[in-house]
Amino acid sequence: MLNRHFLRSKVLQFLYSYYIGDKKDMTIEESNMFTNIDKLYDLEVYLISTIFEMQDIAFEVIEEGKNKFLPTEEEKNPNMRFVQNPMFSLMRECEQLQSTMKILHINWGDQKPTLRATFDHFRTSDSYKDYMAKESVTYEEHRRIIVQMFKNYIIKNSNFFDELADKSFTWQDDYEYVCQIVIVLLRNWEEDKGKDKILPLPFDKTIDNEIESDRDYTRNLFRNTIIHWDDYEPIIIRRLLNWDRDRLAFIDIILIKMAISEFIYAPTIPVRVTLNEYIELAKEFSTEKSRLFVNGILDRIIIDLRTEGKIQKIEDDEYLSDVVNKEKKDEQEC
Repeated sequence: MLNRHFLRSKVLQFLYSYYIGDKKDMTIEESNMFTNIDKLYDLEVYLISTIFEMQDIAFEVIEEGKNKFLPTEEEKNPNMRFVQNPMFSLMRECEQLQSTMKILHINWGDQKPTLRATFDHFRTSDSYKDYMAKESVTYEEHRRIIVQMFKNYIIKNSNFFDELADKSFTWQDDYEYVCQIVIVLLRNWEEDKGKDKILPLPFDKTIDNEIESDRDYTRNLFRNTIIHWDDYEPIIIRRLLNWDRDRLAFIDIILIKMAISEFIYAPTIPVRVTLNEYIELAKEFSTEKSRLFVNGILDRIIIDLRTEGKIQKIEDDEYLSDVVNKEKKDEQEC
């Protein structure tokens, strides 16, 4: 379910929390980190449950039309295609989903006006009108309209986001990422899967053998960065050149030390992958200047660690050659 880029960002978040906090307890902070990650499944289920709420609202709209004092012919004989979309039934049959919804006591009553406004907006769209007007539709078309409703209307409603964020403050940072997970899940909801459909859980090794290693990877990255925090200082300082250590952004220091941990203690991850990931994280969580700084200093640290035999992994020889040549060029220019 979770990709490594997201896991790195979570480790960064909780390392920052660990070091700025008054009480530094690695075990507690690590537990908080995994609890936070595991809670993503709750957000996933909350988001999926909005699909059912939209079907219920669509039924209500039909009933309101029928019960008017002077209903139109269309209201007397409504088009039932959307409310009878077979994907609704398939999703409602998912035992894992229904069980979790009961455990979470999901109730959209307070958010009903927002979701009703969302549905009213959605049913005026060309995609909805085209779907309803077709003589017949395939399962793929049934599925596509559900995805379009979720992707283009539900999750893009800022009022809905605000109300959902009130349920858990930790969901704000993870909202977009989990929305993408749900979109992929909806796009791949098979026609022959109902009660046996499995929703991926964070770090659930019964779903994917790689997920347990993802938990190990996350734990090791978090722990090694803390355990070797002081050991990494001289590695960084000797490569600062004209940079003042005390003026460096703390986020940048964490990113560099995380990268060093990954270079040394994650033998299956290529150096090029690690380098690119931490450059991207610097861009996301710090500044453009930080991205360039992190790139430059990690290039040099890679040479040092490789020379000292601390990087024990199969290298991309072409990449290593490029780094060495860059190092020599920099020395000549100095």
